[in-house]
Amino acid sequence: MKKVSVYTRGFTHAASYYRILQYTEKIKDAKITNRFTVTDKMYRSYTDAPTLINKIRYHLMIFFRNLANFAADMASKPDTVVISRAAVPKVCFFPLSFMYERVLKNSKVIWDFDDDIFGINEITKAEARLLQKYSSEIIVTSDYLKNMLNKKCRNKVTMLPTTDGDLIVDEETGRNSQRAKTYDKKINILWVGASSGLKHMNNVVGALDKAAEEVRAKTGKTVILTVICNLPLKYDAKHLKIRNIRWARDIVRDEMLKAHIGIMPLLNIKRSMGKGGFKLVQYMSAGLPSIASAIGYNENVVADGETGYLVDDTESTDCWADAVMKLSSDRERWERFSKASAEKWEEDFSFERNLDFWRRELSE
Repeated sequence: MKKVSVYTRGFTHAASYYRILQYTEKIKDAKITNRFTVTDKMYRSYTDAPTLINKIRYHLMIFFRNLANFAADMASKPDTVVISRAAVPKVCFFPLSFMYERVLKNSKVIWDFDDDIFGINEITKAEARLLQKYSSEIIVTSDYLKNMLNKKCRNKVTMLPTTDGDLIVDEETGRNSQRAKTYDKKINILWVGASSGLKHMNNVVGALDKAAEEVRAKTGKTVILTVICNLPLKYDAKHLKIRNIRWARDIVRDEMLKAHIGIMPLLNIKRSMGKGGFKLVQYMSAGLPSIASAIGYNENVVADGETGYLVDDTESTDCWADAVMKLSSDRERWERFSKASAEKWEEDFSFERNLDFWRRELSE
């Protein structure tokens, strides 16, 4: 049985869980050791209140935990080492850098990332050089991320979308869910994300408020915006009812079954190009129609006019109100888009397909 060490920031870190940990939990024909670089408590403190002292504490924890992690792997020599995004963000210097390279030299290395970790300075140049040099395989979500790598190592790249095995909703469950029963009375719009994404929501919440006014006037329905995040969305809406819910994995599924529309707005900035469309994939796994900015990988996920709407909001966000109205005022269209979303998820973003990929990589 192969020995595998998996370096992530733990189950609370969304990318760690959805890119790797949800699969390794189900793989029994390899001896997998989780090398968590921070505790869940520390990660929450860092993301909820990124003060200078919390940043220092966070990176010190990564430094000292990886001293222990690397020492353990230098001794055990695992067959495979998996690195999620960056094992030592901002702290890749001696003696960690020396120990890190020793670990990478002795094992097959799989490096996975699903965001522009270079543009946001999540990974140091030193760590990026090590991972590009020693990785046997580099897993990304898009050509945009692939092209951020040195040309010499792009032949190592495998494309793998981010998906969610926890939110799968079968057709009968969706048909009998709360959202199906409440569609004629209210429209619940859902956004799920981290606080770093609130800037995208702030750009469109005014248009959603306008949509709420128009939907009420035309259909009599109340429009609710549910925001699931580690921090609240603050906006003084006149017509839109905003519900802020602190993110927890078990809460997301329940809210998916209440929602009628999932949204993923993105500002037209460089970092948006590296996004992997995961929110949209989550909505689709639950059979939820979506509205998204027509930017980057979003265009690969949403089938415009079939599973939802892609909106060009570069110049104006009024198009968001139009898209919300289309899905709020026509039940037959909403049901058709819901079914098409679930079908596209199964075809393009299957959890089982991703699980088979990771099982082959880590077990064979």
